Amino acid sequence: MAKSVRILGVRVDNVDWSDVTDFCRDALNQSSPRQIVTVNGEFILEAQKNHEFREIINNADLVIPDSTNVVWVSRILGTPLRAITPGSDLVCELSDLAAKDGHSIFLLGGQEGIAHKAGERLQQINPGLKITGTSHADPDDPYVLKHIRDSGADIVIVAYGAPRQEEWIGQHKNELGAKILVGIGGTFDMLAGVTPRAPRVLRALHLEWLWRLILQPRRFGRIWKALVIFPLKAIFTKTD
Repeated sequence: MAKSVRILGVRVDNVDWSDVTDFCRDALNQSSPRQIVTVNGEFILEAQKNHEFREIINNADLVIPDSTNVVWVSRILGTPLRAITPGSDLVCELSDLAAKDGHSIFLLGGQEGIAHKAGERLQQINPGLKITGTSHADPDDPYVLKHIRDSGADIVIVAYGAPRQEEWIGQHKNELGAKILVGIGGTFDMLAGVTPRAPRVLRALHLEWLWRLILQPRRFGRIWKALVIFPLKAIFTKTD
């Protein structure tokens, strides 16, 4: 695995898709659980005040750059990351690997029925994919752990939103019997058709944030933090 870089004290691994695929394939052939974190600017800002969250990120088995602004900042700081590896694409990559190699997936989180619809969509894309269970249960529900464990899932994909999903995985990964665990925020909504993904041209231009702002103007504050506050804080801290 390539070396990692640090942005405001938060680790980000300098990987491309080939590295990520190799990591996932290897993890699926191991017995111990591996946590993957998909980091964006909001994560890094949250980690400045939430030290538990920062420790979970820095101790994860793989930390991938989920957004353009993280890669931009890394270049400005002189430690350029090689590629953007979006969490939504990671879900598709994991599903493809699982379908080809006979592994199974459990989808946890989102609003009622959304994880189920997301699972159906992944099975349409990847015929033969085994979804062993879905649940929208609250993370504090003790039945959730038993449900996942009894399902025998190799991969657990969690959509509770950050930092809740990362903290939940960090606390329970050794109790579930899964090999890969990752939090992916709003990806279930996209797969279920609740939130359309950005057109291909905007994705190619790394402007998915603009699409999200158009669809959900209430996200302006979050996008402002990610695109303005985060880069300025990272650069100012670097030059201070």
